[in-house]
Amino acid sequence: MLPPFRPLSSCLDLQGAFAQLSREGFASCSLDETLRQLTATTARMLNIERVSLWGLSARRTTLECIDLYELSGDRHSRGMTLRAARYPEYFRALTRGEPIVADDAMKHPSTQEFTDDYLLMNGISAVINSPIHVNGELQGVLCIERVGPHSAWTSVQRLFAHAIASLVSLALLQSQLVLMEEELRDANHLRRALFTGARDAILISDASTGHVLDANPQAEKLFGRQLQQLLGVLQSELHSTGDTLDVRELCKLLVNTGRSEAFLGEVINGDGKLIPVEVTGQVVELAQGRRIVQGIFRPLDPAAADA
Repeated sequence: MLPPFRPLSSCLDLQGAFAQLSREGFASCSLDETLRQLTATTARMLNIERVSLWGLSARRTTLECIDLYELSGDRHSRGMTLRAARYPEYFRALTRGEPIVADDAMKHPSTQEFTDDYLLMNGISAVINSPIHVNGELQGVLCIERVGPHSAWTSVQRLFAHAIASLVSLALLQSQLVLMEEELRDANHLRRALFTGARDAILISDASTGHVLDANPQAEKLFGRQLQQLLGVLQSELHSTGDTLDVRELCKLLVNTGRSEAFLGEVINGDGKLIPVEVTGQVVELAQGRRIVQGIFRPLDPAAADA
């Protein structure tokens, strides 16, 4: 349970509240826990009975309650849905991106359609609805709802609602970044597993210099060299003198044709043995215009490569 807060009544109180939020921080919490703390903190600091967060569906046809905090019972709930077909004026107002501030929710043009099946049912008299944006896109809304007699919202309460909505946006953005980083790590692990587990030998070379940047275990086996012995070597040095393969020329060819190319050649293993191979080359564009060439080497006589 959160500790009690002195209700906000001035800009100095507002600054103090945010200083307290900054000190506590939410970085170590899950997204769900962060949002639950924000709804509860808002209710206590504003001394408001109901504070909730709603997520907007991709087609902007439905709002789903992510978390509702009720101050008097110190409880959280979720799951309620609001449909645009039932509340068209509210959804139109929300998608305009401006806060909806209703001192009398039953008379405000954007919220009065909630009167019978939401406002009266929950004893709500006044609301502040602050839209939540992430990367410029509307993602949901923060709802602050007064229960009991209606009265005008103060400027401090409006500012605080806007600021909390911004904190929610930040929490959602941070969560997205964490997920993206996890997905990237998983993708990199998968690519590495496929690279090292490939049946064919693979060399990764710098397209501009021809130097080997990486090699998989099958390439170490084919060329009879450890990875550290392959790194930095000109790929052309791994081919027989009769081969005219130059990675830089190959890169130009691949870029011009826009596809991978296969050709026959011979590579030299660590003992000087020539091994006939089929080589498939493909250019991969990296960040900032850098290019690499992925060469896949398949021995034409697997038994000779294993010998």
